[in-house]
Amino acid sequence: MIARLATGLALVAALFAPQIAQAQEKMTFLSSWRAQAEHGGYYQAVAKGMYRACGLDVTIRMGGPGTDAKALLAGGAVDGMMGSFTDDPFRLNEAGFAAQAVMASFQKTPQILMTHPGNGIEKLEDMKGRPIMIGQSSRTTFWPFLRARYGFTDAQIRAYNFQMGPWLVDKMAIQQGFISSEPFKVRTEANVEPVVFMLSDLGYLSYSSMPIFPTKTIREKPRAIQCFVDATTDGWIDFFRDPSPAAVLIKRDNPDNSDALIADAIDKMKKYGIVETEDTRRLGIGAMTEARFRGHFEMMRDEGLYKPDFDWRSAFTLDFINKRRGL
Repeated sequence: MIARLATGLALVAALFAPQIAQAQEKMTFLSSWRAQAEHGGYYQAVAKGMYRACGLDVTIRMGGPGTDAKALLAGGAVDGMMGSFTDDPFRLNEAGFAAQAVMASFQKTPQILMTHPGNGIEKLEDMKGRPIMIGQSSRTTFWPFLRARYGFTDAQIRAYNFQMGPWLVDKMAIQQGFISSEPFKVRTEANVEPVVFMLSDLGYLSYSSMPIFPTKTIREKPRAIQCFVDATTDGWIDFFRDPSPAAVLIKRDNPDNSDALIADAIDKMKKYGIVETEDTRRLGIGAMTEARFRGHFEMMRDEGLYKPDFDWRSAFTLDFINKRRGL
């Protein structure tokens, strides 16, 4: 009887050996910036073992100033990357590297322009002709939208070095930021309540926090990609219930995060509907639609950023999402 049981257990072990091996599959995922609450769903999935539960050993590698995420992905230094804009997978494919966004953790980009109160700038149109501090990459993402929709010109562009000093000393200053980051910093460090303009609420259609993987990987390892998408979805749901497991890892990777900053960022993500919108209430967390991609491409094409024959559909796949997960 014992011998028969041992034989049976050995057979079971043999049958499940592939699954056990799969559970050890490693994946390096490059974030869009230094660790922050805006990466909470990914860190929660690591902290709570959600990736491991479905077969992945995920390591989050921090991005930041000077990190060329697209080059690292194309060169095979990382397995996946977090795209901040819909243009990230567009640009990869345009450059000849086949890659696709597999979900959109952020239905709205947290991107803002902000200025000081009481300086006469009360709507976006009031910024026309005024100097605006933006990062280098912003010239080919949200800036063309501002040119097309609001008549901004490149002559307005000033360099943004991700420091608050230049903005604080100039009461007429305008700069880019995230609704979940820069306003908190100037509010707590300088007691200034900035006037903010959410670009997503003013017609800018870009998704954000988009996991992007090489098309080759997606075709060869669909189970691994589905695991990543499902675990990340669950991570976001769990993060908003209790962010403390992710917060430990976020502060470990980037000690500049305080509990107050993390709490404020979570509040802003909820208040402004960054993760949850009408689409996610209908399709599930991480939803994407072809209509959104088409609209963004057409706007950028009309600004001369893409050729009319660019295959924008090659930059994303809906195979792993829109399954009402998280409803």
